[in-house]
Amino acid sequence: MRNSGGFLLLGALLAGGALLALGGCATVPDAALLPKVPVPEVVTQTVYVPVYVEVDKPALPTPAPEPLKLPEDQEQSLALLLEMTRATSASADDLRKEFTGAQNAFNKDKSSVNRLRFAWLSALLGPAAGDDARLLGLLEPLVAKTGGLPLTHPLRPVAELMLTQVSERTRQVREEQKKADALQQKLDALKAIEKQLLDRERRRN
Repeated sequence: MRNSGGFLLLGALLAGGALLALGGCATVPDAALLPKVPVPEVVTQTVYVPVYVEVDKPALPTPAPEPLKLPEDQEQSLALLLEMTRATSASADDLRKEFTGAQNAFNKDKSSVNRLRFAWLSALLGPAAGDDARLLGLLEPLVAKTGGLPLTHPLRPVAELMLTQVSERTRQVREEQKKADALQQKLDALKAIEKQLLDRERRRN
């Protein structure tokens, strides 16, 4: 019985070893059947990657705006209005010089601008430049229906205003002259009556 028990233990050990041997032998053929995977070759390559960097640049200077170009009639009108404004505060000597220059310019070229400049300085200079009748002769052509300044011309309102003022002043002068003439007639009548009374008194004496 002992021997049979030993044989049984030995047989079990041998069977286990055989199984292990069979298992080990089975792995060899399986490994031989796997396909070989090629190992890729590592190649070093330099790649340039763009890098964006923010750089503060000085702002470009803003170009100066082009000067506003006015139509010719508006530009002449503006220049004349500036001259007329300055003339109102000019001294008597400077005013006479400007009047002489405006008169010469008007005699050479009787344009609307020269005519209005001459009329304005004549009005500022007063009686030394002539009476109102002469001044009206300078202004009336500027507002005439034929040959006058267009209604849309920038200087048309200036000419109309001056003409209105001179016409009103002329009317007032005429009214004052009529009153003065009427008063003089009354005085002359009183003097005539007084003279008659004195003559009667003398004759009586």
